[in-house]
Amino acid sequence: MLDLAKSISETRARDVMTSPVVTIGPDDTARAAAEAMIRLRISGLPVVDAQGRPLGVVSESDFCFGDDEACKLQRETWLNIISGGQELARDYLDALARDAESVRQIMARPALCVDEDAPIADVADLMSAHRVKRILVLREGAVVGVVTRADLLRFFAPEERAPAKPVTPEAFDAARQEAGLKLRQLKRAEKAPRPEPEIPAGAVSATMLKGMVNEFERAKSRVKDEAQRQAGAKRDELVKELLAARFSDQEFANLMSLAREAARRGETGVAALTFPAALCADGGRAINLPDPDWPASLRGKAADFFLRWDKELRPLGFALSARIATFPDGFPGDAELSLVWGR
Repeated sequence: MLDLAKSISETRARDVMTSPVVTIGPDDTARAAAEAMIRLRISGLPVVDAQGRPLGVVSESDFCFGDDEACKLQRETWLNIISGGQELARDYLDALARDAESVRQIMARPALCVDEDAPIADVADLMSAHRVKRILVLREGAVVGVVTRADLLRFFAPEERAPAKPVTPEAFDAARQEAGLKLRQLKRAEKAPRPEPEIPAGAVSATMLKGMVNEFERAKSRVKDEAQRQAGAKRDELVKELLAARFSDQEFANLMSLAREAARRGETGVAALTFPAALCADGGRAINLPDPDWPASLRGKAADFFLRWDKELRPLGFALSARIATFPDGFPGDAELSLVWGR
């Protein structure tokens, strides 16, 4: 029983993943992806760049296209969300008008990924929370495997044979919850530790000092959690404001003044706008990859600035770059758009 509990707590993504994994490139044809899935009898393929870094996932559901009116309505809805009702740059419209002939045009992105050292419990929680069938496994940023619902079901319920039919979200969640219940029962069943020997008055034991250290760590964790909660609430409020905000004429004038000052110092660029990555429709993942279609993820004030750059500054020779500026706890924090000029 204790061996089983240890196995559940120590197993990592690399221990249950399918590897090596078949992948496909973003510029391959949709037909090639469909033929590969049919030939291999799988329901999805990771989409990676030349270095094996994840760009998205193409699955059988991506080949279910609606009629022309439905597609048109989807495009119009998406456009309104991105632009806030303003006129869009021609690049957006041209990209949407093309037929879905390549994997890049039909894939779902970004892909949900974990490091190969991620605990299996975290992988299961991520899969359940997002209701997906597969999670990509990375090693130094490149895809090395994939964990599916079926892989986790075999781990959580090893006494059951793998089902012939696809694993439903309900069946997966039930198995995950049952495994968690068994683990809690095992922990309750463990024997109580031996009582500490009596300690003379005024004496200090190692156990006492360990208890003090543990209490300090718990207090520090509580302070950190509260700080993160407050920062998250502040970020959420800022995102709400930025969704409705626009890049003002005064901000535009200030930016051009900063650009002139930077050029006098010999610099070739200046930060134009910093905003929470959560303002992006994908949480900043496209900017972080980077994906050449990252402008499509912009919303609110960031989208408004992009449109103004496209209309007023790009004709004057200015370029625009994007990056994730901060990574709190390893996740995208703030994104930054910079105005760039060449020498």
